[in-house]
Amino acid sequence: MTQSQEDISIRSEEVQEILGTPPGWLTRWGSTLALVAFVVLGWTGYLLKYPDTIDGKIRVTTAEPPRKLVAEQAGFIEEVLVVNEDTVQKDQSLLVLRNRAKHEDVQTLENMLIRVRQLDDETLSALELPGDLILDESLQEAFFDFVKKQEALRSEATGRYDNQSVSQLRRRIEKARAIIESEKRQKASMEKDLVIAKERYERMQNLYSGKFATLDQVRDVQTAYSRVERDIQSLESSIKNKQFEIEIMRDEINGVQRGSREGKSTASNELKESFNRLQGKIEEWKKNYLLISPLDGIVVFMDENIGAGQYVSKEKELMSVYPVNTKDIIGRIALDFDGSGKVQVGQKVIVKFNSYPFPEFGAVTGTVASKGKVASNGKIPIVIEFPKGLKTSTGLTLEPVQEMLGKAEIITEEKRFIEWIFENLRRKLS
Repeated sequence: MTQSQEDISIRSEEVQEILGTPPGWLTRWGSTLALVAFVVLGWTGYLLKYPDTIDGKIRVTTAEPPRKLVAEQAGFIEEVLVVNEDTVQKDQSLLVLRNRAKHEDVQTLENMLIRVRQLDDETLSALELPGDLILDESLQEAFFDFVKKQEALRSEATGRYDNQSVSQLRRRIEKARAIIESEKRQKASMEKDLVIAKERYERMQNLYSGKFATLDQVRDVQTAYSRVERDIQSLESSIKNKQFEIEIMRDEINGVQRGSREGKSTASNELKESFNRLQGKIEEWKKNYLLISPLDGIVVFMDENIGAGQYVSKEKELMSVYPVNTKDIIGRIALDFDGSGKVQVGQKVIVKFNSYPFPEFGAVTGTVASKGKVASNGKIPIVIEFPKGLKTSTGLTLEPVQEMLGKAEIITEEKRFIEWIFENLRRKLS
């Protein structure tokens, strides 16, 4: 081995020794820094808390949900009383299905009955109901029965049975019969006019479909057709009234001839029962032929082209009414049954709405208001309330809209970060 090679070998060993032996200061301070870093990470992991969450889809709406209105029976629409997105009040009539009664007349009758506060003999006897109301057969029957019971109580109270002669009553009956016959002849003539008006209306509809007639022409013919139809209904109502008057006078004749009558107490009870029955028939008519708003709100048509003359099937959804008061906002979550046991009332909920991107608008904070005890289709119903409204983490206040959708994170527990790390390690090793 040459001298130069020996020198390189020696120097290599020396270099290796230098490189392989770290400086003392590095050993001392490096260990200290590693210890400090470990302690800092440990304290950080202990102090920092990581939320344990259960996720679900949320639907936010008002505490009083929107109400859907459907047709109780199949038929043609007589009249739409509101426009789309109109503001309506509770119990307001929105739509009328075609029937033999006139909506305004039924409303008039109902208002008169509502004003009766006490069902005493004096009040019920003094109640004067219009005799020219256009009602359907069921309502007319209840209406005539009430007037009949009214007349019976008045006769009992005034002793009219004793004062009314049979001959006078019979003359009145003959006069009423003559009027009935005259009105029947008018009705028969009008029914012929109705057939002609109907044919003209159908012909005009066909022309309109072929674009040979205008919409105004169709409406003019329809108005004429409806006018004849209403005139016939008025005559039918008048005939019914006269027939009813004849029935009352016959009862009076029987009372005079018998010389005895039912007592006043019986007549009073029957009048009250008849009054309640008439009110019940009005409610039944309204249920069958009217769409009525169940709350104050905004009405939205399911079909924007809905209108008079349109046919609707039974239970067809026609309108929805959305509440005006949107202050009481709640969220509803259908949570999977698995893991739902961790959810408790009062827990914090973070909500991110689909229509308001999280990076721009932030999230809304709520709390669990209630939790269902019975699962439905494998889901537990959870109700979320928003004590601070829809104010987001960025300071913005979102405008409440019906049926807002989003993602909800229910914070079931605040775990320390180090505890979360060890739990995940144990879960992976086990």
